[in-house]
Amino acid sequence: MSRIFAERRDSSMKHMGAYSPGLVHQTRSQLYYSQAIQSLASLKQIENSSNFRTVFTVSVLFAYIESSMGNFQGFNCHVQGLLKFLSEVHDNPEDPELHAILTAWMQIRFVVWWARVYFSPLEVHRNIPPVLLPGSIDGSLETTEERRVNVLNIMCESHRLNCNHILKYWVCSPNPDDDEATYYKLNEQAKKLDLWLLHLPVTEQPSELQMQIQAFHENEWNDSILFQSHDAALNFAYYVLARIMQCTGAISRLRNRSFHRDHNSSEEQSWTRLLLQIAKGTDMQSSVSKNSYTIGFSGLLLAALLRCQDLSLGLEIQNWLEALHNLQPTEEGAFPIYQTLGVAKMVNHQRTLGREIYGVSQLEDDGGGFPKFTAYNSQSISSLLLHGVCITSGEIFTECVSIEV
Repeated sequence: MSRIFAERRDSSMKHMGAYSPGLVHQTRSQLYYSQAIQSLASLKQIENSSNFRTVFTVSVLFAYIESSMGNFQGFNCHVQGLLKFLSEVHDNPEDPELHAILTAWMQIRFVVWWARVYFSPLEVHRNIPPVLLPGSIDGSLETTEERRVNVLNIMCESHRLNCNHILKYWVCSPNPDDDEATYYKLNEQAKKLDLWLLHLPVTEQPSELQMQIQAFHENEWNDSILFQSHDAALNFAYYVLARIMQCTGAISRLRNRSFHRDHNSSEEQSWTRLLLQIAKGTDMQSSVSKNSYTIGFSGLLLAALLRCQDLSLGLEIQNWLEALHNLQPTEEGAFPIYQTLGVAKMVNHQRTLGREIYGVSQLEDDGGGFPKFTAYNSQSISSLLLHGVCITSGEIFTECVSIEV
């Protein structure tokens, strides 16, 4: 409730947005949370075993609460506790309800993984470890929820591989063998994504799926894409961003120092256009209300913006974020809209100066920031490091730029 009923804050506070979570609802929820923690902590080991379902369910709910609050330390505490609990008590729950709860837990782990990446120092961004799916879920594509965590897994791993390799250029110059190794790993993720698409029910696909994708790649389609449900649209958006992260055009440009802009649409541009049209086809209010515990469209579009170097598409992404901000100036996908919009403006401005931007990072590691008690952003960021290339000279640069919120 505290996330829904926002309160206008003191406008003098910078980099924190114009609203804060509702204090009354938040105070009550923290009281209930503390009482639940105390009750769970009072259980003895033998009670944990006999009450596996209760302990497991409540622990996952705790993780969801800490995720929504942006409390990385608290979330990781629950994750480590759950991992230990599962290994000692019930390593592979076969009960359908417990399997569903395990699937939900994995979804929120990907959300926190994503939030840690955006925004972190370059070293953290490049070396953050992957989230591994349990064997009972990995490759299981029977339900919408299972398909979601599997495509999230592919998307996040493709993102990790892509960014790890590309951002090496701002640390050292990778050798050609590194390129081939990355191509191979991305291709393995692409095969998994092909399989995911094959198992996607017709009810979760856009109408005339193949025709629409082909039209996008031929640069002929410019309408919003509609789905039968919001969840179906979001799942397919994860699929599209995974495809963007599996593109190797950026790696080739950096390797060959070839940054000239031509009129031929790159593969990244085609997929980014598709992602943008999916976002435009969804109801923004639904994105705000339904994406609280998953990665939202704003986060996906930010990642796409850093791989698609087309300024016109970048401005379309900025306009979509601005419209979302005007509708609900708080958060979407558990991430502050105003912070994402500020970064998008910053990146697009650099492109008007003839620069390509491939990454953003923090100067110092804040561990993900502080819990969102008084704001919708856990990180108070006034400036970020931009990692980019000057198109005319091919020179790689890192520059500290102020972010407007």
